[in-house]
Amino acid sequence: MQIIIPGLLAIIVLLIGSAVYLWRTQGWRNKKEWIVMLIVLAAALQLVNVTLVMTAQRPAG
Repeated sequence: MQIIIPGLLAIIVLLIGSAVYLWRTQGWRNKKEWIVMLIVLAAALQLVNVTLVMTAQRPAG
């Protein structure tokens, strides 16, 4: 469980970085759908990550 959380964070950073790279190189109008898709996917993974962090911090028992 502990290795999944940083792994998801790395994927989220990669997705956001890819969206920013597309925006800077290709422009908003040319790659709008891809940029939005990458940001939405990163947001969904962040929700999963927050849920995992919250359940990992909950005391057992």
